Amino acid sequence: MDNTVISSTLEDYLEAIAALVEINGHAHTKDIAERLNVSMSTVSSALQTLSSRSLITYQPHMPVLLTARGAERAAVIRNRHAALRDFFQNILKAPYQEADAAACRVEHALNDEMMSKLVLLAEAISTRDDCRQLRAYLSRVMPELRTESTTGAPLVALSELQEGQRGIVVKVDDNLRGIKKFADLGLVRGSLLQMEGHAPFGDLLRIKVMSSSLSLRRQDAAHIWVRLTDNPADSMNTSPQGSR
Repeated sequence: MDNTVISSTLEDYLEAIAALVEINGHAHTKDIAERLNVSMSTVSSALQTLSSRSLITYQPHMPVLLTARGAERAAVIRNRHAALRDFFQNILKAPYQEADAAACRVEHALNDEMMSKLVLLAEAISTRDDCRQLRAYLSRVMPELRTESTTGAPLVALSELQEGQRGIVVKVDDNLRGIKKFADLGLVRGSLLQMEGHAPFGDLLRIKVMSSSLSLRRQDAAHIWVRLTDNPADSMNTSPQGSR
């Protein structure tokens, strides 16, 4: 058995134990169960596995302690979590609780190389003088990218958007013809799009989704519901030709 590899669930246990040890000097099974919202029996099983990997010292009814190896592994996990949470909160402008929850899910999926690149990207965006305009743009645009509105803004059919208006896809009707095709093109819940224009003849609309443009029939666009962003005239294209 490769003792260096543990599941994401066991990594969560190590992270929880380290946090409790930092606060209390030790971690009890009951405390771990409460922190992770799992049963005592589930915790006991996980602790036995971690103990067999020499990551903790564990005996029933005794405090749980990290071994040197376990403390090192937990520190790596906690540092990943903190870096990801800061990226989601400070760069993507997510609320703290959402950023923290997302970090919990993503921290297990990235390898060391990808994690290092993400940290480097976050540092560059946050500190470099030549990223000042980018920071201002992200601060303005990122909070708009929410499928759930906090302002009660109504939904608008994509077919009703005017040229230059942007919106976030909130809902796609089940009876949309070719729904899978449009999903493959990026027209899914949470996507940012912009109305580029209306064809001079016929009912075709030109829609920009991420960095791609696609044509969509008006009657199909009527089944896609969006919430307009706060800055509808602000083009997603950062080139001078795309500015309005």
